[in-house]
Order: sequence, then structure tokens, then C-alpha cells
Amino acid sequence: MSNELEQRITQLENEVRRLRASEDALATFNQYLYGIDTGFIPDILDAFSENAILDVINFPPDGVDMHFEGRSEMEPLYQRYQSRSGIISGGHNATNISLAIDENCDSASLTSYFTTTRPGGIQGGRYEGYLTLENDNKWRFSKLAIISSWGWTTDTTKLSDSVNIDRSLFGGKSAS
Repeated sequence: MSNELEQRITQLENEVRRLRASEDALATFNQYLYGIDTGFIPDILDAFSENAILDVINFPPDGVDMHFEGRSEMEPLYQRYQSRSGIISGGHNATNISLAIDENCDSASLTSYFTTTRPGGIQGGRYEGYLTLENDNKWRFSKLAIISSWGWTTDTTKLSDSVNIDRSLFGGKSAS
């Protein structure tokens, strides 16, 4: 095999590793978002490393800043979403997702805008975080900041109820 061909194969292998890392890291972000929208607390917490840091900045309605170290500290924050278990309530929309995979394909940085909609209100902000590839070949957040930058209350009229997860092709989770 020629040296040039070997170099091209190595380049292609590296590109496949980078693309695979990108897809897997994005799957973790989607797991987190779908977990919140359907109340799957284990999926939410599994998106974080055991000792991850979570900063929630300007949390509505009071504009409180919160800091958590480790999954066990985070769990009470996410328990509020448990009432959604078994239904698809939706609400989290992530856009302008930017993911930068490092050269070794074992860590990444992520930014994304978000909008959440709920009866009586809408808010938006940014997700900013770092993910790492762990020993079990799963990408998890090592640090995540949720920055709420705006929010409004609204008068709403209910049009329909939430849908049970048994009506979802994927059980309320993201396609995998």
C-alpha cells in the first residue's frame, strides 16, 4: 500500500472518529432535553458525569442563581419534572447548537440557545457546557450552565392535553 493511500485512510478514520464523537455527544444533549420534557429523571441524571457541575443562572421566576456539584445534588432540582413521567409535555426547543470536538475526540464544548414553553409562560436563554467521553463509552456533561436570559408570562387557553408516552413510537424518548 502506498504511503499516500495510508495517509488518506488515516485521515478518513480520524474524520469518522470525529463525526461519531459529534453524533454521540449530541445524543447525550438530546437525552437530557427529552428527559426533562417527559419526566425521565434517570435519563436526565445519566447525561451528567457523577461529579459534574451544574450552574443554573437567573432561574425564574425569582432570578436565583444555583450551583450543584454531582448528580446527587442535582437530583432535587430535576424531581420537579417527575410529574411529567408517562406523558409527552414538550417544551424545550434547542437551536443554533454548536459542538466543538477536541482533537483527541474525548471531550467537547457545546453551546445552544433554548426556548421553553409552558402554560402561562415562555422563557429563553443558553446552554453552555463541556462533555467528556467516559470509560463506558458514553458522553456526559462534566459541566453545564443553564442561563435564563429572558421570560414572560402569558394568558393562555388550553387547546389540548398532553399525550401519553404509549402513543409515541419511541416511548417519549429521542430516536436512538
